[in-house]
Amino acid sequence: MSRKIVVIGSSIAGITAAEAARKQDPAAEIVILSHEAFMPYYRLRICEILNEPALAEKLFLHPASWYEERRLEVRLSQTVVALDPIEKKLRLDNGLTESFDSLVIASGSQSFIPPVQGIARPGVHSLWTLQDALTVAEELRKAKKVVVIGGGLLGLEAAYFARKAGCAVDIIEKNSRLLGNQLDDAGSQVFLDRVRNLDIEVHLSAELKQIHGQSAENTSPVSHVHLADGRLLESDLVLVCIGVRANIGFLDYSNLAVQRRISVDDKMETSTTGIYACGDAAEPGGYWFGLWSVAKAQGLVAGTNAAGGDLSFDKVIPPYVINTMETKIVVQGDKGIMGEAHYDLDALLNEENGTYRKLIYRDGIFSGFILIGDTSEFTKLQKSLGKQGKE
Repeated sequence: MSRKIVVIGSSIAGITAAEAARKQDPAAEIVILSHEAFMPYYRLRICEILNEPALAEKLFLHPASWYEERRLEVRLSQTVVALDPIEKKLRLDNGLTESFDSLVIASGSQSFIPPVQGIARPGVHSLWTLQDALTVAEELRKAKKVVVIGGGLLGLEAAYFARKAGCAVDIIEKNSRLLGNQLDDAGSQVFLDRVRNLDIEVHLSAELKQIHGQSAENTSPVSHVHLADGRLLESDLVLVCIGVRANIGFLDYSNLAVQRRISVDDKMETSTTGIYACGDAAEPGGYWFGLWSVAKAQGLVAGTNAAGGDLSFDKVIPPYVINTMETKIVVQGDKGIMGEAHYDLDALLNEENGTYRKLIYRDGIFSGFILIGDTSEFTKLQKSLGKQGKE
């Protein structure tokens, strides 16, 4: 009798897991449960449709025939609300149950919504799913002033496309620097200048206090964003992009080992045999990356092993690569900011064209680099990491 493999989630980790499971076990029944109403899509590109909704058709990972050829059954609008690992059953929000022999949890993340007054007002939106993006795109058609809460990659992309749509845009960032976890001080300043040159206002060390409406009622549309320092920013559309939380509420009574995310070993297997997890919902060895490439790599391991294979996930920290605000950024390895280390730094800043190149040597070893604007050396520098001597 063929085994039944169920995958919860249809983003890149889940789809990669399903494809890997099919390659490992050609006879298996494979079911993908997605809480979304759309076929799997490139989540990284959803902001592109904010001022061009018609582009949504180009975001789908594969045509329907791709799933049919691989005998992968995708069930949309199927939300899992509980897991019984003993009975090997899932309970869905429609009251039905789904049994499995092996399970891959690739349930991903959901937007974090801060508990501040006015957050539920009309005109305040999170931005994480394709449906979110389509809703925001409709709002942008009549918006004039947009405030983006959060200066991470998603917030930056949202701000950029809102500006392209003709709106005045403010970014509210709690930290003192943009991309402070990825860049050093000089790199952050170069990038900040790039953003401001696009006529986007950036408020650093700023924190959301409250969202005001056109009247006191919570059903009244947004009119202003109130910051903790007392400033009021006029706005008719607020986009909340301040991070995500693992979508694992359905595991509350499952007895799986869960911290902020699902604990897994290097096989991507949870504390329960035959149940695997990958992507944003998983934490192998306490590590979490939140990167598309890592989610895909984890999905390959989880799906293969769920179908009887034996792969291990190699926790190599990948480069940070983004293309936003009409510039490119690549960062890998040591950023040269640890005071106790013995560094030799080779930095070149060109303020006129907005480029920054920093090579980091620690005790004579090439240990990291930051490239902004001109990233043509990326491949060469990546191959040289860990080697003795200067580039």
